[in-house]
Amino acid sequence: MTITAIVFDIGGVLVRTEDRSGRIALENQYQLPPGGVDELVFNSKIAADSTVGKANSERIWQYIAEKLSLTPEALGAFQKSFWSGDQLDKELVEFIGSLRKTFTIALLTNAWEGARNILAKQYNIVERITVDHLLISSELGFAKPDQKIFYILSDTIAAPFHQILFVDDFYENIAAAGLLGMHTIHYKSGMNLIAQIQNRVNQ
Repeated sequence: MTITAIVFDIGGVLVRTEDRSGRIALENQYQLPPGGVDELVFNSKIAADSTVGKANSERIWQYIAEKLSLTPEALGAFQKSFWSGDQLDKELVEFIGSLRKTFTIALLTNAWEGARNILAKQYNIVERITVDHLLISSELGFAKPDQKIFYILSDTIAAPFHQILFVDDFYENIAAAGLLGMHTIHYKSGMNLIAQIQNRVNQ
């Protein structure tokens, strides 16, 4: 098995919600069910449109403000609390840097319009510096698990599917990639991902 490229998801893999207390507090404050705040933020029609570049991400927050009757100040507090538990896995980022000596490294993320700037400012994730390629669904017009985005990935990184190792935390994305012949790792909380990757590339 020859792997020449390794591709990582960002949200849920490189950047994870390690502390959910902020989101739980929002659910209690606004009388939402468990998981309701994630549902509100990520699963609206506007959020789906922004993920494929059809809507400005600011409209997502306007929608939330309208749903919860939030003032601008309350919306700002909501956003701060919602993202407060997200952390970058610095050990994994350092490991990814070491992999660039041998492999083409790419990030493939379903993310709203404006994500490239946010990733650079908040997490110092920059194309050609942190990784070789950064592919964002809102810029491409397609989102995982749509296989069109994987064809764009393959063309961009100049690697056929059977030479790509793809890491994602959503099973439907892993399944779609696997059907195309990509090697996959389904990341789950607590997994020693670095060891898993080392095992795969050393086979």
